[in-house]
Amino acid sequence: MKILPQGGLIEEMYVLKRDFATKFLALCILAVSVMMQPLAAQAHSPELEEGMRAFYAEEYAKAQELFADCLKKHPQDSLAMGYMLHSAYKLKEINTVNNQIEQRAVARGEDPTALAHLGMGYFLKGMIIPNQMDESVTEFKQAIKDDPQVSMAYTGLGMVYFQKRMMPRAKGYFVRALRINPHDVMAMELLGNIMLVDDKKPEDARQLFERITAELPTYPDGFYYLGSSLFDLGRTEEAIPYLLRCRELDPKGLTKGFDAASLLGDALMKENRLAEAVDAYQKAKEIRPDSEYIDVQLRKAKGENV
Repeated sequence: MKILPQGGLIEEMYVLKRDFATKFLALCILAVSVMMQPLAAQAHSPELEEGMRAFYAEEYAKAQELFADCLKKHPQDSLAMGYMLHSAYKLKEINTVNNQIEQRAVARGEDPTALAHLGMGYFLKGMIIPNQMDESVTEFKQAIKDDPQVSMAYTGLGMVYFQKRMMPRAKGYFVRALRINPHDVMAMELLGNIMLVDDKKPEDARQLFERITAELPTYPDGFYYLGSSLFDLGRTEEAIPYLLRCRELDPKGLTKGFDAASLLGDALMKENRLAEAVDAYQKAKEIRPDSEYIDVQLRKAKGENV
């Protein structure tokens, strides 16, 4: 799922202590152990897979209903929660949905899952209204205080610190979430993103992204990140089918479809498959006509002077 703008900074004690180096090393070892655990049986509901199909077909009302049904079966599924809220945003119903989540949280008293859901709602609002991001932290922390096994709350805190670019702290929360719920696709994706982009560990990231595509084969972003990690590993030819699959699943570029189309062109250029690269860049241009990068790459693929 595409995560957008960053909020303001808040103070929260988790990783930054005097024994930071020792704790950070332990955290890295823990992250590797989480990645290397065998993947258990599929934990996601059919509603999540169908919800993804509906979302990327821009059938947002249907998608929202399917994601809500998924959450009834898997209330800790942070990806379903995120996409339900994203669908509501697309329908211009985000305030209505957030109000419903708030009402449920109040009605249920100190229900930690309801608090985690509320935190997710505030997180999305925090993309637009910065102070809402801090409110999400309050709800996530209270959920964890009430029940340390609420994995969505750890994922939510990781998302907050990911947005703030506080990556060691974000990584710690994603690892905690995955220790509780190894099927948390959102936590896997963002932890893998940190490993790929910030830690420059594409092989470790690749293993996480491969798990995502196995868990949720209708989720385009998993295929984009798997292809991207293979590209960074120099395994360009292996990356191509995954980038193609992402583009097929997200043809309008709602999340990573454009990035996949662009990187697909780059991969084909590296393989000297110029005619195919031209086609890839043209499809990327259909998604984002004003991309200067695509204009330049398209001219290069056609053999024109740049």
